[in-house]
Amino acid sequence: MSKKNITINDIARSLNIAPSTVSRALNDSRRISEATRQKVRQKARELGYELNLIASSLSKDRTGTIGLVIPNISQSFFSQSVSGIEAVTRENNCRLIIAQSNESLEREKDILRMFQSYRVDGVIASLSIESNEISHFKELQDKGIPLVLFDRVHYGLDCTKVVVDNYEGAFKAASHLISSGCRRPAHLGGPLKNRLFRERADGFAEALARHDVPLLPNFLLSTDLTPTDVQDAMRLWMNQPKPPDGIFTASASTGLLLTRIARNMQIRIPDDLALITFGNEPCHEYTVPSLSAIDMPGNEMGGTAAEHLLRAISNPKTEKKLVIKPLQLYIRNSTLRKSMTHVADRPHPG
Repeated sequence: MSKKNITINDIARSLNIAPSTVSRALNDSRRISEATRQKVRQKARELGYELNLIASSLSKDRTGTIGLVIPNISQSFFSQSVSGIEAVTRENNCRLIIAQSNESLEREKDILRMFQSYRVDGVIASLSIESNEISHFKELQDKGIPLVLFDRVHYGLDCTKVVVDNYEGAFKAASHLISSGCRRPAHLGGPLKNRLFRERADGFAEALARHDVPLLPNFLLSTDLTPTDVQDAMRLWMNQPKPPDGIFTASASTGLLLTRIARNMQIRIPDDLALITFGNEPCHEYTVPSLSAIDMPGNEMGGTAAEHLLRAISNPKTEKKLVIKPLQLYIRNSTLRKSMTHVADRPHPG
């Protein structure tokens, strides 16, 4: 018997039960016992039967499918987040559709339209760097599709958000540069229209003010963090009469690029230039020098986002929350300077 020709009737004959029972079991009908559903699904797998999930979903309220849109899965934080999300969805027998916006607002909109056509039960999202307007997410919610945001969020959306304290993380990073002996620290940030990057810039500036270290002109830059932006920033800074002696960058990948540029410019890290990143890639530990970083718990954030989405799908009246996950400072060779002093981290202002 060809697997392509397997039907519900074939499964029914194999188990000596009615075709209607097989159909209900494959569609998770509550009229069928869990034992029978498992037996039917096992036999369907053995025979190679493929359930048309989209068609079968038309007869019930849920498809058992979750949509996930992230900026770029090649970044360690997002790949870790996907692992956390996938673990929770798999445990709850949900299918996960993963799509990348590649930092494009238009691509993000296309993905949400695709998710709607697939009749997903809910969406988890981390916004693209271009997402300064959110009408496409509001349209999704207007159609009754639950939404949970993580990391890059928009506070104009009424949904659960899983984040870190970007202000606190930037404050810790800048304070660590100062404790390493830096007196001319600079910050290479992302676009300030994005609240996440604005909070990181504010945390950096506040740390300098608290420790009586001046924020020099052009030493706080807002860019799109493209390779060209990073090259231009380094060229601007290193042509100053007194260039920065420390850099805090708002992304993990930018730190790796800065290391390479500094090497090409014969700038020694950390002796000439200390370097710390917001975000921690596994390779940071093995680069030369190893890179200090503010670590974000990607796996935990993803898992928490998935748990909250599943609750919202089960009960649309579930309370929407702001969940803040802890950050960790990893001190590595890129900030271990001979002139290191000890400056205590100060708390986030009330």
